[in-house]
Amino acid sequence: MPQRRMAWLDALRAVAALLVVYAHLSHYLLRGARNVSAEWLHAGPAGVMLFFLVSGYIIPASLERHGDLRRFWLGRLARLYPLYLVVCVLVALTVPLTVSGAVAHLTMLPQLLGAPLLTPVVWTLSFEMAFYLIVAALFALRLHRASAWAAIAFAVTGVATAPLSPSRLAGPALPFLVAAVLVLGLAALTARRRAALTARRRAALTARRRAALTAGRRRAVPAAGAVLLLALAITLLLADQDVSHVWDGLLIPAVMFTGTTIYRAQQGQIPRRHAVATMAVVAAALLTNWFAELASLHALTPRYAARSVITLAVIGGAFAIGLACRNRRVPSFLAWLGVVSYSIYLIHVPLISLLAPLLSSLGERLHGPIELLAVAGFLAVLFGLSWFAHRFVELPGQRLGRLLTDRFAAPPGQRLGRLLTDRFAAPPGQRLRRLMAEQRGEGRDGAEEQAVGPAVGIADEAEDGVRDEGAAAQGHEVARGQLPAAQ
Repeated sequence: MPQRRMAWLDALRAVAALLVVYAHLSHYLLRGARNVSAEWLHAGPAGVMLFFLVSGYIIPASLERHGDLRRFWLGRLARLYPLYLVVCVLVALTVPLTVSGAVAHLTMLPQLLGAPLLTPVVWTLSFEMAFYLIVAALFALRLHRASAWAAIAFAVTGVATAPLSPSRLAGPALPFLVAAVLVLGLAALTARRRAALTARRRAALTARRRAALTAGRRRAVPAAGAVLLLALAITLLLADQDVSHVWDGLLIPAVMFTGTTIYRAQQGQIPRRHAVATMAVVAAALLTNWFAELASLHALTPRYAARSVITLAVIGGAFAIGLACRNRRVPSFLAWLGVVSYSIYLIHVPLISLLAPLLSSLGERLHGPIELLAVAGFLAVLFGLSWFAHRFVELPGQRLGRLLTDRFAAPPGQRLGRLLTDRFAAPPGQRLRRLMAEQRGEGRDGAEEQAVGPAVGIADEAEDGVRDEGAAAQGHEVARGQLPAAQ
């Protein structure tokens, strides 16, 4: 069976997910391997940044291919929210959660609202959501082609302002205020109603003037929503970073816009030298802040400096290899791991926490090849649960998203035409294949929907052969919960 056109992105998601799982699991199993690898590579941050790079590459491309903000947001929410809500609800049954914290998690911005995280990995989805807000706002304002400038602006600002003052806006009321702004901004951003004109005024206006006035009013409401959401996202990124991301909080969107810049260069929308210059600026900004963070911890040694360079090389090298091999066949298992990577990402930390006593005991008693059997057993359980979550939570959510898109995003004529085509015009074999594809969670074009994305993403949606990224990535450690920043 031929593979999907974007299977190489699934392979990159798989690599990112495995790096993140290794970063967390190696606190219990494979400790010897961690003691060696941690001296030269920060696996968790490498996986996270790879997720963000993939998400930045594909998310804006998906939006611009369809040119419809309402379709974009319905697809994103249907892709990310079902499993996110299920995981958050299950975790909330075991930990205390305030009303303010619940609202913060519903916005998918808890990391930027000063709310205690239900599970550490959801911090990446806050940056994913902020990126969506910025991308959608720039698209509505017709500034979406300025990806290289956006990446450079975030990178330069990130270096100039580091370390940011943490949580300057955080408070019990902030989640409620942000939720209200999100609802208002998204409603305005996706508004489609025509401006109302009285019969007398309509008769008095010429056709051209009437069209210009109506078009201007139709653009004004989404533009206002775009400005509101753009201001919200940038304000949170600048003024309400968690202490774990005061050094790289602005560099994460810079990395994501670097992915977008690479896509534009590949598509011939911008000169390749612009993409190269952008990558150089963002890479220099990452190393600058990583070194500065190490210096602030009195840990800027040659070994740790080399670790920062190696981590950056792994991120960029993995993406470069994937891009170079995009027309080659990807191993099926790796592609499948990429498809379920969002489930892997959200499930693995709660699963590790649940099995922590057993994993700690096995890590102390088992060594060598026998320990690998314990790792294989954990991965088998994780992959099985991820398949189950993907099959029975993610895919139904995506099908619901397609139904909502047909109901609220597609023009009436297009909806009727699609219905008639599906019912009467498609050959029986094609209708059967379409039904079977939908049972497997595939889109109308046969390309499976997956996120980024996340995140991640991380964590995404594939329509017309283009897959969203998804964002998803890994959780705090040491300064960011358990892992230090990607030095």
